[in-house]
Amino acid sequence: MVGAAALKIECLHQRNGRSSRQKFNPGATFFLPIALAIASLPLGGCGGDSSPSSSTASQSSSTGAPPAPAPTTPAATPTTPAPAPVNPTAIPGVEKKSIRSWVSCDGTSDDATGVAKAFAAAAHAAFTLVVDCPVRIHTGLDISRTIFIDDGTSVEFTETGKFTVDNTLFPAFVIANSSNITLTDWNVEYDASVPVNRIVGGYSEAYHYTPGIQPAGAFNDYGITQWLAKHRGITFDVREGYVTSLWSGNTNVCAVFFISGDSSQVTVTGLRIGVPAAAGGDRFIPVVFSLNPNFKSNQTVTAKTPITAEFVAVPHDLTFSNVSFDGTYMGWVGSTHDTVLENIQSRRYGDLQDSQGNNVGGIEKWFMPPHLVYFAHYADSTDPALLNRNIQIKDVVDEGVRIGRARDTAGEVRSGNALSLKIGCNDCSVDNYKTARPDGFLDVLSSDGLTISNVVASYNSSFVNNLYPGWRFPLAPYSNLTFENISLTDEAPSTAYPPIYSATDPSNHNIEISNVHVTLNRWVGTGSRLLPTIAGQSNQISLNYSITADSSGMMLAQSGTVETTLQATPTASTTGAVVDLGWSSLGANNCAGSGAWTGGLPMNGTRTSKITTPGDYDFTLECRNAGSASSATMQIVVGK
Repeated sequence: MVGAAALKIECLHQRNGRSSRQKFNPGATFFLPIALAIASLPLGGCGGDSSPSSSTASQSSSTGAPPAPAPTTPAATPTTPAPAPVNPTAIPGVEKKSIRSWVSCDGTSDDATGVAKAFAAAAHAAFTLVVDCPVRIHTGLDISRTIFIDDGTSVEFTETGKFTVDNTLFPAFVIANSSNITLTDWNVEYDASVPVNRIVGGYSEAYHYTPGIQPAGAFNDYGITQWLAKHRGITFDVREGYVTSLWSGNTNVCAVFFISGDSSQVTVTGLRIGVPAAAGGDRFIPVVFSLNPNFKSNQTVTAKTPITAEFVAVPHDLTFSNVSFDGTYMGWVGSTHDTVLENIQSRRYGDLQDSQGNNVGGIEKWFMPPHLVYFAHYADSTDPALLNRNIQIKDVVDEGVRIGRARDTAGEVRSGNALSLKIGCNDCSVDNYKTARPDGFLDVLSSDGLTISNVVASYNSSFVNNLYPGWRFPLAPYSNLTFENISLTDEAPSTAYPPIYSATDPSNHNIEISNVHVTLNRWVGTGSRLLPTIAGQSNQISLNYSITADSSGMMLAQSGTVETTLQATPTASTTGAVVDLGWSSLGANNCAGSGAWTGGLPMNGTRTSKITTPGDYDFTLECRNAGSASSATMQIVVGK
């Protein structure tokens, strides 16, 4: 019950704009009323992704309980005898040691303790740890089994090396305020199932079971908090209120790799992580990498410590290269800066679900809508230094093999869809990105200086029950954005929701969209126009739409305060066929045609054109006012 009470307090803190680390003191006089209110608490905590402002930090709280006593020494348990140690030195002149000296290497015995000892021995550049055999790391509900990767740790895998992990509600590996870590050619298999109901009986620590406190919160308030106190010189002073490691949300702590605080110079190359080929969507990896703000080392923090860059850091200077996923919910989630993701491949993906494919998103949809990449600005701070910045994402293939159904249906509260890329970032770039996720391509969160280019994306609006577009702008404002060379295709038989949703905030500034082409089979939308509205100042927009069913095309052109739309049906015909043209303008006081038609035109109108000679014909419409002009061109291809 303590965990649920803390969740209630956390919701109250969030609704009052307070930090998620400010939790209650169980000895305070308001503890009993809070406990009495637990029965009305929804399992989904403070909500999922139902609003554009949802962030990785705005879910349910951690335990809200005082720090647990130091872990006791576990009782001895029978173990499988390890084989005789091999010579640990692998390469002359380079200190490398095989993990065989610490683990059984049979792939079935629980070697979590041995792995932790091996990692500790390899820290501080003592040697490169080589994983050259199959190793099972069992976590269960025991938070003491999370493995912390310390400064100067290098771990590489050979072709015969493999980790099998089964963490669910808290991480398998943690990098907390640590640096100079190199993980090379890891081969990880995930063999577990995250419960759709995150409220479980309790948690364990060093074989001691504590009922009533949820494992995710226990990991935050006891596991990582105590580790930071012991190894990073952080004093958590509770005299001004309860304070722990910064809470990152129930979804984030499910990660296989949890990277926290002032962690830097972390390089991950050649990682392969997946699930068994026969695994269902209920047994997918919840999160691969979670990047989370936390307190810096060597300081005293209280409940009143400001969430600013003086006291808090986000992981930075990270590199993820040549990484492949197969069977994930979330790939990356969190906040970072000076980070590179390159040569990324993802095959199967899904959403949290039970073994029957139901309860998608979990009970009360507690699990955030998953994405291959989800970088959101840290919501609990107004310090610009903690915002996402200088992230480069390039050469990504998201194959989009979807397992399971979409979480939202008509008539219920929406929590979001599992589109490929969700990003809010300053001075960042995404280049050469391919995705075939039926859930959608892109959510652009508030950003300044974001460029997305060279994209081939397809989705299926019917898969998401006609509730979401393929690309949207859910959280303004936006400044200095560039989208160029992008192809977006809706593979649904009919499209009822605009493929690109509008960005209507008048404070938007300098949004450039060029050479962006949208293809759909048939438009059946009612109550909304097919083309988006991109509001703001100094925008330059050029959007082309093709509709297969009637071979029609549309172009939206916007420059400054003038918007021009031109439509043609059909865009391909034979000689003698009639082409219907329609156009409209906003903010203009005169329009004119050029190319295949010439002369002045009204601000809005229609016209038919009969073309009797084969060839390519460009119909250009230019509309202007005293300060701006925009032009749209439709090409009509006429055959014999």
